[in-house]
Amino acid sequence: MKKIVSWNINGIRAVMGKGFLDFVKKSKPDVLCLQEIKAHKEVIPEEVLNLKGYHVHEFPAERKGYSGTLTLSKEEPTEIEKGLSKNIFSSEGRTLITHFKNYILLNCYFPNGSRDHSRVPYKMDYCAAISRKVKALRKKYNKPVIVCGDYNTAHHPIDLKNPKSNKNTTGFLEIEREWLDKFHKEGNTDIFRNLNPEKPDVYSWWSYRGDCRARNIGWRIDYFFINNEDLKKVKDCQYLPKVMGSDHCPVELTINL
Repeated sequence: MKKIVSWNINGIRAVMGKGFLDFVKKSKPDVLCLQEIKAHKEVIPEEVLNLKGYHVHEFPAERKGYSGTLTLSKEEPTEIEKGLSKNIFSSEGRTLITHFKNYILLNCYFPNGSRDHSRVPYKMDYCAAISRKVKALRKKYNKPVIVCGDYNTAHHPIDLKNPKSNKNTTGFLEIEREWLDKFHKEGNTDIFRNLNPEKPDVYSWWSYRGDCRARNIGWRIDYFFINNEDLKKVKDCQYLPKVMGSDHCPVELTINL
């Protein structure tokens, strides 16, 4: 049984002073996927790069202090892929793919469409590229393919506190939600929602404004998806809103791999 944790930490240096290492030591995940690390390797804290018992692979954005992903794993990957086919995605360090003996894990930081929707086309291009990559991996390898990270989209009205007032807000636009419908139809399932089809008020991101986290006015935009045929391997998937340090909370998957 393996424990895989995904967390948008909103800055690796910032989260270090907010109990990050204590969380890792207490949780002891087999794999920890981090998004929005906002740091090049030379400024990633040594305590992370040299974390005992873990192999560390980082994929920073070219732009300093922006985006980026990092994966820590107890098991040494058999292969690492950094980025997708187009450099417009790779330059932002959004996709880190780790191949293990028994499964493949995609650590993804999906783009935000921006308040003025100017980056929605870029976001949708990224979504399409993820779909193509997952299809290619599933075709080539006879292994579970798990896609985790910050998808920056709430799929259904149950996945955010105020769906009616946010129907024209990026993260809940029809075009963004339709891609998640399509991804599901392609054979990928949102693990938490599969286990908890009607469970409300479970979120992974809260605005810093208006005391939203304390009032639980949030969005569920961080997910674990897996190919349908391997759902039977899943034991549990849960959100950890009591873990502080970022405007997102960690998501924890327990799975037999």
